[in-house]
Formats: sequence, C-alpha cells, structure tokens
Amino acid sequence: MNRFSLLVSRLLLALAGGALLAMVLLVVTNIVMRQVASSFGGTTEVVGWLTAVVVALSLAYAQVTKAHIDLDMLVARLPRRLQHGIQALVLLASLLFFAMVAFKLWQYGLLAMQRGTLSQSLRLAVYPIIYLVAFGFTAFCLVLLVDVLECLKRGKAS
Repeated sequence: MNRFSLLVSRLLLALAGGALLAMVLLVVTNIVMRQVASSFGGTTEVVGWLTAVVVALSLAYAQVTKAHIDLDMLVARLPRRLQHGIQALVLLASLLFFAMVAFKLWQYGLLAMQRGTLSQSLRLAVYPIIYLVAFGFTAFCLVLLVDVLECLKRGKAS
C-alpha cells in the first residue's frame, strides 16, 4: 500500500509540475503578447484553474515526504506510545476532514457536469477541473490513510 501511494503521489506531482509549467508559459506568453500585439482573454481564469490543480495534485506528495509544518514541542516530551497515539488521532482527523472535502468535490463535479456549468469568460466546461482537484484530494486521503495505519502499527510496537 505504501509503495502504491508513493507511486500515485509521484505521478500526481509530475502532473502538478506540468500544470505549473503551463501556467508560467501562459502568463509569460500573455505578457509578451500584450507588448507586441493584443493579449488573449481568459488568462486569469485558466491560471486560477491551474493553481487549483497544482495545489490539489501536490498535496499527496507533500504528505508522503512530510514537507509540511509539524509543531511538536509539547508532544515530543510525552512518552513514545502517547506520541504515536496523538499523531494517529491528528492524522485520523485530517483524513476525515479531507475525505469530506474530496467527497464534496466529487459531488460538485457531478453537479457541474449534469447542469452543464461553464466558466465565466471562456465558456468552457468546468467539471473536468473539479474532477482533477477531487482526484488530488482523494490521493491525499489515500496517503493519510497509509500514514494512520503505519502510525498505529508503530504505536503497538513501542
């Protein structure tokens, strides 16, 4: 399971990197076009979508590599078994919260698809972007689940 979550998170990170590169190219091209001729519309909208995609698709890898802020000044002074218990509770609460976020995003994407919701300026369907963001949060939940199980296993071993 751990190997699978690492593979998925790396794949999503590569997609996030591609989205970030596309965002940079779009902004730079728009700036150059503005100086030479007229720029094209919808840049702000697309950059907003790409930003959401970059953030959502990179969450799983950030969790795998523990590239987030972790304040444990108080918890570090507790016995090892209690530390693992508190860490498992925090991970479980995070898993439940982000599972709700992912579930609501999947619902929102389905609703946007059923209603035929279009973007403001480009008039493009928004549900593929919503589904991509939902997938990123779902992968994040998978990594959180693996972390909860590993933390519980470590807690029993101590």
